[in-house]
Amino acid sequence: MNIIVINAAPRMETGNTQVILLPFVDGLRSTGAQVDLVFLNRLKIERCCGCFTCYAKTPGKCVHTDDIPELMERIRVSEALVLATPVYIDGMTALAKTFIDRLVTFMDPHFIEVDGEVRHPLRWEFPNKIFLVSVCGFPGVENFDPLLLYMKRMAKNFHATFAGTLLRPATFSVLMGRKYPDQVQAVLDAVRAAGVEFACDGGVSRSTIEAAAADICSMRELVDTANAYWDRELQKSKKSHL
Repeated sequence: MNIIVINAAPRMETGNTQVILLPFVDGLRSTGAQVDLVFLNRLKIERCCGCFTCYAKTPGKCVHTDDIPELMERIRVSEALVLATPVYIDGMTALAKTFIDRLVTFMDPHFIEVDGEVRHPLRWEFPNKIFLVSVCGFPGVENFDPLLLYMKRMAKNFHATFAGTLLRPATFSVLMGRKYPDQVQAVLDAVRAAGVEFACDGGVSRSTIEAAAADICSMRELVDTANAYWDRELQKSKKSHL
């Protein structure tokens, strides 16, 4: 399977998204899957300006000159697209949304009816599966609900199957390996297993999804740890301005 994995986290390798994405990608590759890992923040991607040039004036070609055309070629040869993004105020990052908006060039401007809804037909073939990997600072998988709804609608727009999610709430608790080595390792093992399952089966089992999202510490400890961290950061800031 050819899989393109889009890391839409601004901090790329140093962000919490990559902590979860790395073992997932390792699981994908362990099956022999060909994985094309892309860091959006390394690319020049202009915002869609809504000019409709790509619809009619130069069909399929955007008015912007940036890195999107080359990236779209990599997407076109992929069987599955994995979008990895942290939750930013109940949604995806600006990088992720800008990237998705620019995928409009895949679409023909005409209207068609699909399963009782109106969509655009595709100009080119799109990966037939879309999968979401996401992390969130807050505990509780309900924090992913708005993003999950968006991804399901996005899959419909690109005539693709929404193949599921790998969600990791309270993501910074995964960094507490010194205090909770067994719990953290169990989560990372589940994340890697999710990559194996997706590459082999085109989806991830409920048990693996739940294991990847399992609590590592109590909510009280999570809150106290987060607040202590930000208190230290604020103190550093005060000292630097003295």
